[in-house]
Amino acid sequence: MPYLYKYGLYPESNIDVFGRTDNGSWVLIRAIGGTNPCWVKADQLEIKGDVMAIAPTYIPLPQSPYYGPVWNVSAVREGDEVTVSWQWTGLRAGDDHASPTYLLEAWVCQDGELSFTPVGTDSTSTTITDEKGCSEASHGRVFGVEKHGYTKAVEVLWPGNN
Repeated sequence: MPYLYKYGLYPESNIDVFGRTDNGSWVLIRAIGGTNPCWVKADQLEIKGDVMAIAPTYIPLPQSPYYGPVWNVSAVREGDEVTVSWQWTGLRAGDDHASPTYLLEAWVCQDGELSFTPVGTDSTSTTITDEKGCSEASHGRVFGVEKHGYTKAVEVLWPGNN
């Protein structure tokens, strides 16, 4: 799971699904009548109805008040593989957590469609597949992650895919 853990669900839980990413791969949920939303990967749920009938929604990630953004972000392409690298100060003692320390949110071309692909890692670089064939340009952004939230996003200067 590339995002900070917010809460768990029990099998057979009834929840409201009230938002989705553009392609419906992630959905925004909350307890019925609740006010504490959480993103969940749609294929981890048994959803009744058509996810695509729900309006796309964007809710910003909670910001860390304690850490600045990553820097020296770069990306290089080798064929269909893009390696994104960055630097960061790292976490102070006590701010570690079970989730990955870095988050790359990437919109990459897969099977001819732009696909939202979040990647969590504890390394200061990660490689992601980005194929040819999409009408929209691939792009991404990198965050540092600590137990209180996410640093300001840094946009990746994404290498072209000619």
